[in-house]
Amino acid sequence: MPGQRSLVVIALLLIILLAVAAYLMHRPQEVVHMKPSISVWRISAREVRLYSLLEADLNVTAEYENPFNPEEINVTAIVTSPSGRVIAVPAFYYQEYSRRLVGSREVLEAVGKPYWKIRFTPTEVGEYSFYVEVRDRWGNTAKTDAYTFRVLPSSHPGFVRVSDEDHRYLEFDNGLSAFFVGHDVCWASSRGTFDYDEWFAAMQESGENLTRIWMAPWCFGIEWRGGAGRYDLAEAWKLDYVLKLAEERGIYVILCFMNHGQLRREEQWSENPYNKANGGPLDRPEDFWTSEEALKLLKRRLRYIVARWGYSTHILAWELWNEVDLTDGYREARAQVVKWHEEMAEYIKEIDPYNHLVTTSFANPDLDPEVWALREIDIVTVHRYGPQGFRDVAGSICKLIVDKRKRYSKPVIVTEFGVDWRWWGEPYYYEDREGVGLHNGLWSAVMAGSPATAMSWWWDNYIQPYDLYYHFRAIANYLKGLHPAESNLSYLRAKVVIPEDLSREDLADLTLYPSIGWARPSESYFTICLNGSVEGDLSQLSAFIQGRAHPELRNNPTFRATFPHGGRVVIHVNSVARGGATLALYIDGVLMRRLDLPDRDGRNDGYTGEYDEDVWVEVPPGTHEIRVDNVGNDWFTWDYIRFEGVIAKQARARIIGLTNGTLVLAWVQNRDHTWWNMINNVSVEPVKDLEIVLHELEDGNYLVEIWDTYRGVIVEKQEAKAVNGSLVIKIRKVESDVALKVYRVGD
Repeated sequence: MPGQRSLVVIALLLIILLAVAAYLMHRPQEVVHMKPSISVWRISAREVRLYSLLEADLNVTAEYENPFNPEEINVTAIVTSPSGRVIAVPAFYYQEYSRRLVGSREVLEAVGKPYWKIRFTPTEVGEYSFYVEVRDRWGNTAKTDAYTFRVLPSSHPGFVRVSDEDHRYLEFDNGLSAFFVGHDVCWASSRGTFDYDEWFAAMQESGENLTRIWMAPWCFGIEWRGGAGRYDLAEAWKLDYVLKLAEERGIYVILCFMNHGQLRREEQWSENPYNKANGGPLDRPEDFWTSEEALKLLKRRLRYIVARWGYSTHILAWELWNEVDLTDGYREARAQVVKWHEEMAEYIKEIDPYNHLVTTSFANPDLDPEVWALREIDIVTVHRYGPQGFRDVAGSICKLIVDKRKRYSKPVIVTEFGVDWRWWGEPYYYEDREGVGLHNGLWSAVMAGSPATAMSWWWDNYIQPYDLYYHFRAIANYLKGLHPAESNLSYLRAKVVIPEDLSREDLADLTLYPSIGWARPSESYFTICLNGSVEGDLSQLSAFIQGRAHPELRNNPTFRATFPHGGRVVIHVNSVARGGATLALYIDGVLMRRLDLPDRDGRNDGYTGEYDEDVWVEVPPGTHEIRVDNVGNDWFTWDYIRFEGVIAKQARARIIGLTNGTLVLAWVQNRDHTWWNMINNVSVEPVKDLEIVLHELEDGNYLVEIWDTYRGVIVEKQEAKAVNGSLVIKIRKVESDVALKVYRVGD
């Protein structure tokens, strides 16, 4: 029947509809994601000068949870240069802040909402074009319209490079080079960026153009408080401010990414965001070098750093680590640390459009040859501290720079030094109120062939409160207008003229200081010459005179010296091991003095001043071998050895310098004018009636300028003539030190 058939059809349709509804209710739901969008809402300028900053601010709409994770959201500008080079410039997430000083504390307040920003520095003149694209985690993309801007010529020198002409020195993109003068200002007090307003003003006024800044957990550390992979926009803004200020003040910055304490259990490891206890990927600090997740997170941070601050021509170098050898488990992980440096340096060079220089640093200046030899590491940066083995700052720094330069054929910069490494108790630099150690480090580094003065570590507790900026002003005045890379400088060969028939009154003492600590010296025989030079590698003088307990370290020193009228050898004993020691002094193989040194303080510390006393032997006239030995059980330490009456008084003048055959830069130092002698009130006799000979100069007429190294002014001018490659200069008196600048003049 028709009616029944209709009911059947309706029933079937209902069954089908119910089945479809059931299917729709139980099938997996498709999530519809919002497609990203992007636009440029501000471009800082449509015409900029070469090497000047161009900024573009962006409106970005997309779905993401972490704006610092490029796997979730990747915003990149594609820039085409006038020559057709295509450059990928990552954008970065940004928040503007205002600052104010409340009492002695900086307070930041957010201005508006966060947004995305592009920073770009053009390196070619002409018309550029760019667009910006965004990609979300699902592969959805969007991009802006194309924009253009024009780059005009400028006098800006550009980015800093290693010189092609002379690998000791640094030069700018425009081919000019300069010496760098400066000291560390690695972090601020609670005053934050207001500290840098004061410090950078003083540095600029003093002619300084170099500093070093840490991205430390307590200052400028962007990945510390928010957790691994999330960055502190307030700390980032502070670094923005400081780098912009450095640019305005003409100061170049070595920016250090990580300090050793971050991977030390006794320091900042408990707070480290990479620590598993804080939600990170690492069970132990030692795992940092091999963890794939840690490497991934770090590369993400490096990408953000390059995106935000890579634009700056005043970033002299990226420093991967501060004193990496002090991290937990370093000895066992040395091979992994080398590999890590190779990978990270290579990665940062891949993502940095401006190819900034890359370096790292070690607490032990003798570490680590495999890292320094890496092709990806551009500068050898070393640290050197006293008091042990650093009584003679000038001699130690000169030796350090010359040795590193010869070994690695790279620029060598002493990026930290101080007469004392301690910040607690009574460190010696507080007694060196006139900055003698600082002064000698500045001048010796440049004269040894470094592109920069040695950089003092103690900024806010020493240089600033003691107002020692005049030391920098003096050497900056001396170096002004010099272009070391183009000058083709080599090490100066010079000598002091020694009179014949020296009387006892014409003779002086020579004091030598140990340089290395707990290590076996590779050299142990040293010859002292009448002209003050020493044959043998003095950097291998060990502060530890070993006895029977450590035969693997035992290589105690022997000295050969001529005593025209006889004299004494004096060794100053510092401390002794718990096992005790026995000092033995030999002359020509004959035991002349034996002294038992029992333990007095029950400590195995070599530098407590447990004995702090002189031990000496008389030496008859003539040439003799003096051997310092330990015939007892364990080690003792010594601070110095003094040979009395073995050099001419004029030989107390040390000459360090550079020349190219027509220009001479030289520093003449009274060897006795050291920070150690100053704080111990040792009377330093001036070197009088000094006559020095400079070798390997072109024959002809020269102008000789004698500079006061404390005031940075010329105090005397002489005319001299080079004959057969040699030029003679006479100096009436050297109390501390003087500098020479010698020019070829006329025909």
